[in-house]
Amino acid sequence: MTDSDTARLDDYRFQMGHDAGNLAMALDQLTDAITALNQHTVYYRLEQGQRKAPPPDLVPLIAVLADAKKLVQDSLLRLKGKE
Repeated sequence: MTDSDTARLDDYRFQMGHDAGNLAMALDQLTDAITALNQHTVYYRLEQGQRKAPPPDLVPLIAVLADAKKLVQDSLLRLKGKE
């Protein structure tokens, strides 16, 4: 991780506790990855000037990341409810 990521992780751990802070950081990273992939799909073109569906090789990856993000969100909400 970069120095700024490490500092952000430390902030999350301070604010939420160790486990919830780790989940919050993972959630941020998953969100960033999904955003980058979706941005790629916006600019991906099969023919000049025409937007097409997301590249077939990225569709399963986007789905896996979205499912992982949902699991992290659910875990984070459960941890927050226990405190």
